Amino acid sequence: MSPEEINDQHPLLRGLNSVQQEAVTRTEGPLMIIAGAGSGKTRVITHRIAWLITEKQVHPWRIFAATFTNKAAKEMRYRVLQLCQSADAKKLAIGTFHAQCAAILRRESDSAGLTPQYTICDSSDQIALLRNCVDELGFDKKHLTPGSAQEIISLAKMKLLEGQEAYDFIEARRGEQYARVYERYQQHLRKSDAVDFDDLLLLVVKIWQDNPAILEHYQSRYQYILVDEYQDTNLAQFEIVRLLAGKHHNLCVVGDEDQSIYSWRGAEITNLLEFQERFPDAFIIRLEQNYRSTGSILEASHAVISRNTQRLGKRLWTDGAKGDPIIVLEGANETDEARRIAEQIARLRYSGTPLDEMAIFYRVNALSRVYEDALRQAQIPYRVVGGIRFYDRKEIKDLIAYLQVIVNPGNLIALLRIINEPKRSLGDTAVSKLVGYAHDNNSSVFEVLLDPTLLAAAGLKGKTANSASTFANMIAQWRYKAEKVTPRELVESILAQTGYKEAMGDPKAIETAGRLENIDEFLNALDEFHEQMPEAALFDYLELIALRGADEGEVGGTGSVSLMTIHNAKGLEFDVVFIAALEKDIFPNARAVREQNHNEEERRLFYVALTRAKKRAYLCNAWARRLYGHTEPAYPSIFLNEIPRDMRISLKEAMDRED
Repeated sequence: MSPEEINDQHPLLRGLNSVQQEAVTRTEGPLMIIAGAGSGKTRVITHRIAWLITEKQVHPWRIFAATFTNKAAKEMRYRVLQLCQSADAKKLAIGTFHAQCAAILRRESDSAGLTPQYTICDSSDQIALLRNCVDELGFDKKHLTPGSAQEIISLAKMKLLEGQEAYDFIEARRGEQYARVYERYQQHLRKSDAVDFDDLLLLVVKIWQDNPAILEHYQSRYQYILVDEYQDTNLAQFEIVRLLAGKHHNLCVVGDEDQSIYSWRGAEITNLLEFQERFPDAFIIRLEQNYRSTGSILEASHAVISRNTQRLGKRLWTDGAKGDPIIVLEGANETDEARRIAEQIARLRYSGTPLDEMAIFYRVNALSRVYEDALRQAQIPYRVVGGIRFYDRKEIKDLIAYLQVIVNPGNLIALLRIINEPKRSLGDTAVSKLVGYAHDNNSSVFEVLLDPTLLAAAGLKGKTANSASTFANMIAQWRYKAEKVTPRELVESILAQTGYKEAMGDPKAIETAGRLENIDEFLNALDEFHEQMPEAALFDYLELIALRGADEGEVGGTGSVSLMTIHNAKGLEFDVVFIAALEKDIFPNARAVREQNHNEEERRLFYVALTRAKKRAYLCNAWARRLYGHTEPAYPSIFLNEIPRDMRISLKEAMDRED
């Protein structure tokens, strides 16, 4: 039966081109789908899952589908459910790698030395704990920052190193002090019955490597494996995929080497480039028809990316319009460049382009101020994508920490966050005594808090000891209450007994009023969770919060121009894109090229930025720019010159054409 005949007869294939149809229906054995930007990969993945369920009669719970963001997972699940219209489809295991591994680790926690109620520490929890470790060890935080410690520890775990191997790796890279911080950090995690995000992957790999029977169980359960954004996988994620597919080889990976831009956080492009070497019987399908951008944008994108050597080879094309040439916008300095961008946005808005279909991209966050100033002066609404997330705001983190301690009082990270929040006479000195005594006597800080004898032995007395006992007793009461009241009622009890709101200050103050509104919204969120999952336990809610991941806020429909770094732009699309500050040493970024030899990755980053544009792209630069307090001459980025002259025109030429 020809593809045309299949297309006419089967609703799951209707509207797909012949290459997409093959990607959907070739279900057996290893398959690599090289999916170019705007080639409809999400549609292919979801239709492929639906095909497995409806046509191959595969039980949904036998399919393992992994992606990198909660937003993408949610979208895929929604689409699959729409296509299948089956109650069983709700059992589909689709989610981020971390969410999938968190679920596996809950079931196999005993093999990892954890309880099923273990705590997941997010990034800010890690920083807080690492800061405490640095203090405990007496190291100078100016030279050994918690952020740099987190970075090297994460890198070690992504390389599947633990124990002495991780210690040696960190010591070789950063020195003995960093290695000792890692050692103390791991001790606190174990005592707190806690894991960080990297542990979720590392521990699942170790369990499978050390327990063949457990691995065989999951290999038998998951008969079909799909991985989206495969070019972004790190070593731990690759190993999860390799082990899981080791029995049946029904592995489908979807990726694009030209959009691999996350090596700085552990992604290994070789996972995609060497897929055929690792799976010799793999079949390759290339999705090259682009449904997003004009022909001019695709030609310019190819002219740049084709200079890279780390490629599998593809060329995007479209049967749509050729569209406008690439427009080069130049300014005398950064202020002039920003003003000209704002003028073009105003003109396009007047011509009918919605503000939410326009975006300004820049290489680093520090560059945003001048564009924000220009838009404000032009009275153009804008939003900076990537602000502080709701669940990262201080008052929300505090309340979540209270709930984490109620669920797991051994969680030292959460306990240290709230032990003196609001103030209750348990300052740094008292906390240091508690932590030190607990560590030396192999007990938890909460156990010390509960026992007056141990408090005295730790050196706490008088008002400090009374405050410690009162705090511990409140936690004990809330633990009892947690099984009898709703999450909202529990938090309201915490707020009332601790005087948390009162301690925030004058409720009429703008900052305090905003924080109080955040607390009210958090209570609303707890209500919604309870209404949707009335039988769920409190730790289910905490896991849901921990796995929310990075802010992926709504971009469309806001009535404002979007400003963001190019890394934040991946996966988005706009009618009009302005790529700003395209200048030597800024983009490509001099530090990335000099220190990490990432010239090809910088080019991929430019390619990602350009292929976000659907109808028109502006490449912007200034001839002078103020950086680090000085105004210096600026020179155009090499990426500008890599686009042939006949594919780009100046802003003046573009406006003359329109006149």
